[in-house]
Amino acid sequence: MSALWQILSAHPEANWVGVLCVFLAASWPLYKTRRGMLWAQAAVHVSFSVHFYLLGALSGSLMNLLALAQVLAAIPLDKSPNFKKLYIAILPVIAIAAGMTWQGASSLFAAIGFAMLSLARYQNDTFLMRLWMVATILSMAVHDFLVLSVPALTADVLSLTTSLIMIQRELRERRAIQLP
Repeated sequence: MSALWQILSAHPEANWVGVLCVFLAASWPLYKTRRGMLWAQAAVHVSFSVHFYLLGALSGSLMNLLALAQVLAAIPLDKSPNFKKLYIAILPVIAIAAGMTWQGASSLFAAIGFAMLSLARYQNDTFLMRLWMVATILSMAVHDFLVLSVPALTADVLSLTTSLIMIQRELRERRAIQLP
């Protein structure tokens, strides 16, 4: 417990913002529509960008800003195909940003996580989106462990748990519709 307290007390401002991050990150999987999930994720990215910046995890901070831009481009994807070009154009910027803020393995896992996040948000089907989000959360958990972000790891556990519950619920609903 002493080591945990040392980690938390080393960056109190980052961890206060991190508390907000936990609540926001735990809530996005509860939304039933793709659009609802995306707007909730936009709030998550703003808060995590600030959190990681205060921790000095620049790749994580910048990736969250890029993810915010991408989520805003992803919201209208199902209605306006023109946004697909803008959405896809952000992908190479993720790699460039990871290189510019390179901090070793944490930068690698941040970039992998946000690349998978891009694939998740590209899905119009909520079930496929949720499946890709599980992979994203696992990659981001490695990043969050490497930068010693207790709030982010807490958010990862909550988001993963809630995501798995929502996947199970969606599977049950789909099966019920298919039954004669």
